[in-house]
Amino acid sequence: MNAHETKRLYYAYARHALVTALRLLRVTPSSTVLIPEFICRDVLASLSSLGAKPVFYEIDDTLQPRSISALDQSPDLISRAPAAIIAVNYFGFPADLERVRKLVPSREVPIVEDNAHGWLSADANGKPLGSRTKVGITSVRKTIRIPDGAYLEWRDDGTLDVQSLHEPLPLRKDVLPISYHLRRAISQVDARLPLTVMPLARDAVRLLRRWSGKPAVSENAEEEWNLPANRSPHRTSLKVMGRIDVTKEVERRRELFHACDELASEFGIQRPFTSLPPHASPQGFPYFLDSKEATAFARAVRRHRLGEDIAWPALPSHTSLAVNSRFRSLHLVNFLV
Repeated sequence: MNAHETKRLYYAYARHALVTALRLLRVTPSSTVLIPEFICRDVLASLSSLGAKPVFYEIDDTLQPRSISALDQSPDLISRAPAAIIAVNYFGFPADLERVRKLVPSREVPIVEDNAHGWLSADANGKPLGSRTKVGITSVRKTIRIPDGAYLEWRDDGTLDVQSLHEPLPLRKDVLPISYHLRRAISQVDARLPLTVMPLARDAVRLLRRWSGKPAVSENAEEEWNLPANRSPHRTSLKVMGRIDVTKEVERRRELFHACDELASEFGIQRPFTSLPPHASPQGFPYFLDSKEATAFARAVRRHRLGEDIAWPALPSHTSLAVNSRFRSLHLVNFLV
């Protein structure tokens, strides 16, 4: 195998893949890692497991990097370069890696390509997302309905700490929970019937949680600090991944995005992406909730069965994202079936 050939390791969750990615880049308890301020809190668990310090950088309304405001408060960050910077391909749209590189004082600072949303997506040159830097992580379970599933990709160019790597993890064979089989069965029923069962079942579960005095959606605040117990992927996940008709899945997602975009234009909905790049396979359709027609848009999405409307992300407890940032109102029409 060529030393510069892309190699891969599978995990249950991308958070575990990120831990190995950071180890490859020699991140230690004394390291600083730059991450976007608009990020799901569970990413911080990977940094926490290594004792690394996160420093947030800003993004603009198109979900591309803008600046590192923390440098104004901590000028010493300029003199001691961060160990790595995480670039996120939000919702399957490619991050502008050149803009990411301009954020840091040296081009030698390695980029971890966070492709948790972009399985099957590629950039303008047809390069698969998650494989555009020396180290990248991809989550598959965010794109198709599987018990778990993510992977790490890397290219050994002589700068990586390959001693931190491990043998491929053994696939789990434990019995999957009934809830997984139930959700998968309901999604298959939804694909055949004019009535959508999944949203009704989800609403019923949330109503029961409210009646019992719990939040409608489980908050799982500990995800910011603790990694999931399972590190090895389930064999079912890899089997399902291998059976996916990639061409049809990409076409399905692109068609859903265009349908959502037409509705968004009709209702005057603002969104970070107003066009779909030729090789992108979107995880969903992100839009801002700060429009008076947002509720009507969400109803139309549900009526046309384009996907599930969800809020994203669950932000870290100490994010630098401004309280009045419009990203706090971002919603996603999720295309997961």
